[in-house]
Amino acid sequence: MKLFILCFLVAINAFAKVDNFTLESDRTLYIVDGDSISMQMRIAGIDTPEIRQKCRKTKSKTIDCGRLAKDYLKKILKNLPGKLSIEPVGVDHYQRILVKVYRGDEDIGKLMVEAGMAYSYKDTYRQEEETAKAEKIGFWNFYTPPIEPYKWRKLKRK
Repeated sequence: MKLFILCFLVAINAFAKVDNFTLESDRTLYIVDGDSISMQMRIAGIDTPEIRQKCRKTKSKTIDCGRLAKDYLKKILKNLPGKLSIEPVGVDHYQRILVKVYRGDEDIGKLMVEAGMAYSYKDTYRQEEETAKAEKIGFWNFYTPPIEPYKWRKLKRK
């Protein structure tokens, strides 16, 4: 099924000669969490803490890092200039369409990792993640940053 959906997306792009599609307003999007938007799409190349995934901002203050990532995504989508563009790039194992999201020329996934609000998924934005860690940006500046989201999800399934 995944292969069919991916082939379908590739065929549409090939025949229509469309590399991406553009939405006139980000109001047509519902932000699900920090790495997911409506229509069961997922931003490719990043993974963010899940809603209700806690981390320790200071020694005595625990916060919801998933909510923090979601709010940051909302903020950059709202405040960056330019048109919102979504480019389908594949299908993940949950049948969500993997997309690259841009506001103007800005790669939103890359911005999330650079801001310390997302992990690089595999090696997509590995350098940006390493820089954010080294410079203690975003949740990398917390007393205890969130555990990697895939590890947190695995713990919650048990």
